[in-house]
Amino acid sequence: MINLTQIAEEVLLLSPGDASAKKVASMLAELSKQNGLSAEIRKCATDASQLAKKLATKKSTAADLQALLGLLSKLEDMETATAPTSVSNELVAEYLASQDSVLDDFEELAMGLVAQGEQGFRALKRQVHTWKGELGIIGADSLAKSLHSIEDSLDGITKDAYQNVCDAMLDLKDSMAECFKALREGRQPILETDKVLALLVQAPETIAAPPAPVPVVEVVQPAVVVVEQAPLAPTTEPTKTQDSIPFEQRKAELHSVVDGNFLIPDGVDVELVGEFRTEAEEHFQNIEVGLMNLESTPDDMESVNTVFRAFHTVKGVASFVGVNYITELAHKGENLLDRVRKGTLTLEGPFLDLAFESMDLVRRMVQTLTDAIAEGKYAVPKNYASLLYRLEHPEEVLENFRANGGVIVKQEEEIFEDGTDGNGDGESETTGQQQSDPAVNAEQKPGTPKAEGQSSSGAVTDATVKVNMSRLDSLINMVGELVISQAMVSQDPDILLSANRKLTQNVAQLAKITRSLQELALSMRMVSVKATFQKMARLVRDVARKSNKIVEFEMSGEETELDRNMVEAIADPLVHMVRNAVDHGVEPPETRLEVGKTRHGVVHLSAAHEGGSVLITLTDDGRGLNREKILSKAIERGIIEPNAVMTDKEIYNLIFLPGFSTADKITDVSGRGVGMDVVRTNIEKLRGSVEIDSTPGHGSIFRIRLPLTLAIIDGMVIKTGSQRFIIPTIAITESFRPQQDDIVTVHGRGEMVKLRGHLLPVSRLHSVFGVVDAGTKLSDSILIVAEAKSRRIAIMADALVGQQQVVIKSLGHLFEDMDGVAGCAILGDGRISLILDIEGILSVSQKTYPAYIPAAAETTA
Repeated sequence: MINLTQIAEEVLLLSPGDASAKKVASMLAELSKQNGLSAEIRKCATDASQLAKKLATKKSTAADLQALLGLLSKLEDMETATAPTSVSNELVAEYLASQDSVLDDFEELAMGLVAQGEQGFRALKRQVHTWKGELGIIGADSLAKSLHSIEDSLDGITKDAYQNVCDAMLDLKDSMAECFKALREGRQPILETDKVLALLVQAPETIAAPPAPVPVVEVVQPAVVVVEQAPLAPTTEPTKTQDSIPFEQRKAELHSVVDGNFLIPDGVDVELVGEFRTEAEEHFQNIEVGLMNLESTPDDMESVNTVFRAFHTVKGVASFVGVNYITELAHKGENLLDRVRKGTLTLEGPFLDLAFESMDLVRRMVQTLTDAIAEGKYAVPKNYASLLYRLEHPEEVLENFRANGGVIVKQEEEIFEDGTDGNGDGESETTGQQQSDPAVNAEQKPGTPKAEGQSSSGAVTDATVKVNMSRLDSLINMVGELVISQAMVSQDPDILLSANRKLTQNVAQLAKITRSLQELALSMRMVSVKATFQKMARLVRDVARKSNKIVEFEMSGEETELDRNMVEAIADPLVHMVRNAVDHGVEPPETRLEVGKTRHGVVHLSAAHEGGSVLITLTDDGRGLNREKILSKAIERGIIEPNAVMTDKEIYNLIFLPGFSTADKITDVSGRGVGMDVVRTNIEKLRGSVEIDSTPGHGSIFRIRLPLTLAIIDGMVIKTGSQRFIIPTIAITESFRPQQDDIVTVHGRGEMVKLRGHLLPVSRLHSVFGVVDAGTKLSDSILIVAEAKSRRIAIMADALVGQQQVVIKSLGHLFEDMDGVAGCAILGDGRISLILDIEGILSVSQKTYPAYIPAAAETTA
């Protein structure tokens, strides 16, 4: 059965003189003959059909297209006024929750518009059209009207204007994000329509008078991926040829089928497909439960909504993955459920069986998707075309059902080579259940869909399970406790001194297994930095345009994994670093040409594992850091003395100081001296470090080194009296035993030690933490040099115990404000050891001697 959404999708792609308008005319003619329509709607549909026929001729004009759109808008208003609605708060909440990923896909499409051309433009236009319809359905009429005007402005835009469209769509994405946030919070959403329209108006050769709105009746999932192959276009009207064929043999016409196979586009994300399969199975289970409920209670609208939402979600993700044949079938199943939601069809008798059959076939195609991608094609299921036809023409299904005395007559189907019918089930077409015969699945022939969990090579693919994060955190915490307990057992004197060789071997084996379990548990919380890196592409583009620069963004190693909490925490530092690289680093095109560079600059972001940590590197090929300018600014602000002797590294590190900036003027991009201070502060909170290398005229390199996880730490255990303390190894630069001649006391600065011409403040841990049995003579102690925020301090200890990995424990609310302590750890002997916070130790020293804490570069006078 034809509906307005199908017609609207066809009209969106029409232009005056397009022969495809004949198809629209036939669809409108069929719409006018459908049962249950008022005389007014019939007449409007007939007039629109005549106008569509005219539009197919060479004499048609843009005015004819606008007139057709106007009639479709009138049809939409009339149908909406009579159609019942059933939109629950749960459905609205689920819709809003799904829009974050849609917005990301929309942004990606917008950024690639110039490269993708007309296909990308149509995908963007469809998304705007989809938003308009969806928001109208959930009652956000003001947003729907605003999107209506934006959709109108997109008509008639040429390829020369795609850059303007790109800018406008990126602004629309940002504004829609705010609107969705407002809807979630119960506030009135306001879409910045004027700003978007202003950018579109700048586009050349647009149609002066925007066309009337395109009608939207049902929710259509956005097509967020441009697929190389043409979309499926099954025949939508029962032609005379179909009328002459028995109902059992009627099939929809399929396009983009080569030698009986659907072609799989290149570049499909296999990892995403794996997640899609897992999530889709949950939706299929919801469909089964919903359909079973509807079999006994056909008027259960909650079950209808559940089944509808499941089809809708599967369709949307399939579209995102880029498999049109799954999208098409799920869309037709969704349309059937949408008619049930609107009260024009009851899901019982043949329609319930039709829904079950649709679910079974979609499920079968999703489960075999991994193999289809590996082969680049998928054999068209035998009942695919016939099922599409029945979903498109439910009125014929009902007529045939009644003509056969209420008996469901299957359409003619061929049998798969593996012994199953086109429904994917060897016994019944309507049970909604799947059965698996291992003997059959093990001997599938080439070209047939394989069993779930198998790939073309016979290997079993990974499956995923959703787990609540609180449970995962509890598991990791308990594994940490296990590691501590194992260490206590291993270091127990009775074990260490035992002559029982078997016991010693068992304890060693326990230690090995415990360590492996700890690594496995921590890996469960690891995620790739890909999503964070991809967001930087948009940032580079926006900053470059504001700065009138041409900058290309490159990334590598985006599959590198970090603790999910750390991935979230590095987002802000990366934003400031990338903005700084584009605004301060890369030169304007004219300047680059003058020095022999290309017009466009390059910003490269990479990640890699290195030495048990993760190294994130940001490189640009710009002008590099201006050493003399940084130095003069620091002297001007009194940060360093005019006669200070500093290395390049020490000078570059000055840009991390709060409020420090070399920008000549403050803009909305930079100049306030906040960004790089945020970078260092956030990175050090993660127990990481940041380094800078720069070559004048050739660019800069920023390196961020981070631990893999926040749950464990590599630390140096030191002894002060009877107490043990842990210093993060990433903060330690060196350790040494001072000579008596190197120890000095400076007025207003306190006790200091001389190291290669530099004066370092000394922190006596026994004084800070009240350890009464510690040594007090500096020349008899070990000094550990630690660094935080480019400032160094020498920490006094009686001895170095050794380096080891420890599980970090919180001290609780009672001690959370204690300066100089980042947490604690339980050592192998069961004793608690404090983990030192170097920045806090510096703060304690400042309170003791508030006049001054020397920078790392300070030298003796």
